[in-house]
Amino acid sequence: MSLRKRIILSICFTIVIMIVILSAVIYSRSAQILNQESEFQMRSQLERAKENIDLRLKITRIETEKLAADESSIAFMEGNLSREEINKILTEKMKIMNEDENYYKDLFLLDLGGIIRGTTMKEAVDLDLANRPYVLQSQATLETVTSDALIARSDRSLIVNTVSPIYNSEGKLLGHSGIAIKAEYFSKIVSNLKLGDSGYYGIIDSNNRILAYPDKDRIYQQIPDETMDKLILYANSKEIYNGKSFFDDNLEEFQIYKFIDSNKWYVIAALPEQEMYSKSFLLLSYVMIAGTIGIIIAIILGYYIGNTITIPIVAITEYLKNLTECVAVIENSIDESIAEFKIPDSFEEQGTSDEIGNLRRAINNARSYFSSAAGFFEKESQRLLERSEALSISIEEISFRTAKFISTLSHDLKTSITLVKGYARGLNQGIIEDQVTKDAFLKGIIGAAEDLEKITCDILDNAYEAQCVPKLNKEILLIEEFARDLMESSKSYVEEENHIFIGNISTNGETLNIDRIKVKRVWNNILNNAVKYSKEDSSIECGIAVENGIAEFCIKDHGIGMGETDKSQIFSMFYRGERKTGKGYGLGLFISKSILDAHDSDIVVISSLGQGTSVTFYLKTCQWEGEYEERR
Repeated sequence: MSLRKRIILSICFTIVIMIVILSAVIYSRSAQILNQESEFQMRSQLERAKENIDLRLKITRIETEKLAADESSIAFMEGNLSREEINKILTEKMKIMNEDENYYKDLFLLDLGGIIRGTTMKEAVDLDLANRPYVLQSQATLETVTSDALIARSDRSLIVNTVSPIYNSEGKLLGHSGIAIKAEYFSKIVSNLKLGDSGYYGIIDSNNRILAYPDKDRIYQQIPDETMDKLILYANSKEIYNGKSFFDDNLEEFQIYKFIDSNKWYVIAALPEQEMYSKSFLLLSYVMIAGTIGIIIAIILGYYIGNTITIPIVAITEYLKNLTECVAVIENSIDESIAEFKIPDSFEEQGTSDEIGNLRRAINNARSYFSSAAGFFEKESQRLLERSEALSISIEEISFRTAKFISTLSHDLKTSITLVKGYARGLNQGIIEDQVTKDAFLKGIIGAAEDLEKITCDILDNAYEAQCVPKLNKEILLIEEFARDLMESSKSYVEEENHIFIGNISTNGETLNIDRIKVKRVWNNILNNAVKYSKEDSSIECGIAVENGIAEFCIKDHGIGMGETDKSQIFSMFYRGERKTGKGYGLGLFISKSILDAHDSDIVVISSLGQGTSVTFYLKTCQWEGEYEERR
């Protein structure tokens, strides 16, 4: 095989391998991110369903307790109202309650024997509920109790009952009030939540009966005990289940479970395995198409580059070949001449044989030179490969950090939005008359809205700083005044966070030419991290000193510290170490580093795991005392 073909094939093969590896890495990471996104959506939607069900049950309990405390209920139980009168009152109440959503089935009153005496349904009059578990539990505990899914004796519909004790003004137990909700309401709660194209949500009550499921024929069917044991095991471990559906053996599904403490129900989010992987398969097809196009381009590019590189190499090779042939002809001619004739001494003295030797040495030198050039080319090729591999790793890391940033931001936003909707829906019902509860709900809405505002402002500010080279508004200021300002604000913040503040200032009238606001932001970022990753009652040491024309700003904590990997990455965009907890987006130290770079400043981090962290940055002082005095 010719040299040209070998070089062209080597370049094409190398580029193709790189594209294949890069495509595989991108697909692997992207598929992982897509699957994590689907799982995150399932978990967040499941939490939302649990909160909605919890809220509905709490509201129903409040309504039942309100009915128990109603004057008409007490009057009826004391015999001061007839059955016709109380039934009319209950019917009017339920009519008002059903104006927003028609999910109330019945309002009823039980005597001490568990018999329905007052009700909105004629079919329920004098029904005996004494042996119902939820009635027995409420009679035993004298608390408000919610039942599992029940088949109503009056009309065989599926309901969920809540009962609460009725007391007179003297605290004597008169009976129980009750509210029956159509069980289909809980199916409506989960059916309104979307999970992909074919995903769904279900509810199983504490008697292992299906309360909500897309197929209405399955509702109220009982789940086998061995199936429930497996479900409870996964629910307690908080792991995602992948296998045959607990509802249908013919389906392979991913399922996640959430336990509702208030009534011991389980909420289930299910996504068919085929749909879970559909995005990954679609991504794989895109990657294969893009990879194929890339390989074709790589072959064309490799052929062009290889052909361009080999043109001078082939020309040089042909030249040396011709030169070698010429030398061989000359050597043969000289040897033949020596054999036929005796060379005179005078001819040898002219150095003819030395000229032939010089020619040979020149040819050998040329060969050595081109051999070294070939070695240099190989080294450059190897260096190019190494740089390409480093680029691939860098792209992978940036993709992972970006995805992690988006995931964290999405979780923070969804959490606040869910709280606002939950509290607002509770207030919108108009059934909460307790001012303390109303205030708590309003305070929750305001707090969640403030979190949303803070998250939005932080992200917008940080995104702008991260994309732009910091623009400095420098001013001349005294180090002592600037240091005192930093120490006062730092002391207040550290002590508010239950830490011990140790401050030290050692200056002597020096001045700085800096952007006060941005440098103060750097200081606060470092201080915030020191407080965040230190235990309460530990000390935070802050020092500002000047030596040899350099101002040294140092913050030292005695917290969790960091390893070598974290120290080498903490100034990278979106990077957050594995040991880091709490909110954060990995932008603070990245922006701080860019601000210090704009000031031509160095920053040094000294840390080890479990031994705390010391962060120091340096600013040059300036000789501007006269002008500063005039300006002041």
